[in-house]
Amino acid sequence: MQKRCRIIYNPTSGREALKRDLVDILNILEGAGYETSAYATTPEENSAQNEAKRAAQAGFDLIVAAGGDGTINEVVNGIAGLKKRPKLGIIPAGTTNDYARALRIPRESPVEAAKVIAAGKSVKIDIGQANEKYFVNIAGVGF
Repeated sequence: MQKRCRIIYNPTSGREALKRDLVDILNILEGAGYETSAYATTPEENSAQNEAKRAAQAGFDLIVAAGGDGTINEVVNGIAGLKKRPKLGIIPAGTTNDYARALRIPRESPVEAAKVIAAGKSVKIDIGQANEKYFVNIAGVGF
């Protein structure tokens, strides 16, 4: 049975460069044995989170968060509370990409980041929870 991958990408992240590379990214992941599809987030609240949860519940093996730190956070919140979670891939395409920097994922080229995912390189990550929200990199609170 072929593995399935869902790329959840923010079309407005960073300088919108991800859209130019999307076909190459799809080809790289297809070449790694994934039946791959893409979902462009919308301005609707929790768009990436809702799609990540839906894709995970539909049995996708890999969900790739392609965007900035906010997109990654939403995808994590979509899958973290599930009993069966797919693997998470990250393609940094935002302006800061702090979490990708910490994980040493190539930040200058979405295509190079996709090659890391296709190579099957993975690390276990800790997931924190504050109230009803999950986080993987940093949590901030106000007064």
